[in-house]
Amino acid sequence: MPDKLPARTRSAVLARLRTGEAVQAAAEELGVPVREVFRAARTDAGLALALAGVDPDSVEAVGIVGRADYLRLLALGASASLASQILFDGGGQANTWRSDQPAFAAACDAVTDATVKRAERRPSRFTPERRRQFLEHLRAGMATTKAAAEVGITNAAVYQRRRRDPGFAAAMDRATATRSTPEPVGAATDAQWTAFYEHLAVHGVLRQAALAAGLRPETVYDRRRSDTDFAKQTDHLRLRDEPTP
Repeated sequence: MPDKLPARTRSAVLARLRTGEAVQAAAEELGVPVREVFRAARTDAGLALALAGVDPDSVEAVGIVGRADYLRLLALGASASLASQILFDGGGQANTWRSDQPAFAAACDAVTDATVKRAERRPSRFTPERRRQFLEHLRAGMATTKAAAEVGITNAAVYQRRRRDPGFAAAMDRATATRSTPEPVGAATDAQWTAFYEHLAVHGVLRQAALAAGLRPETVYDRRRSDTDFAKQTDHLRLRDEPTP
């Protein structure tokens, strides 16, 4: 946590700031590193107000802190109604501020817009229902990358889940082992090869990686025999975590 100033030091700093004294001069006179004053202001709204030239005990300060807290909650993703419930017990104070202060209303709109856009970019959660649908797609013969896209998650999310959830990894392996025949030999797509490499890099098993990507294991073996660079690349991915003799 950021440091707090001792009560006597804080009062002395505030007294000097109220007179218009520069924070550097006030800190030096009191023998306090100015950096400590700034650190304390991170969680001390009154000190932050004083540094900004506002008397923290004034009526104006109450409104400033309230508006700042409201904007902070919007930025964290709270809806306008939730922010009002948290700060004002559901009262209409924020609406009054918006009506009386166009600049505050514009700030609220800008923060809300930015929060919505951030939420739209955020990958969808891997919910239990998405997990069920994803595994069904795998059992039906769909490649991992395509199955992930079908349920609205990223391929990276699938492999992150595999690494931290052994139960899910086992369920994926069972689904790929029992699913319908994968793509015909020679029909592999770039997306399937990408999924193959990603799975191989994590687990190091050619057959498992092929099935996870919706490929026939024979397709992988045939390519290894005919493509020396591919064979070297897959060997590197398979063996990179094995201890050196």
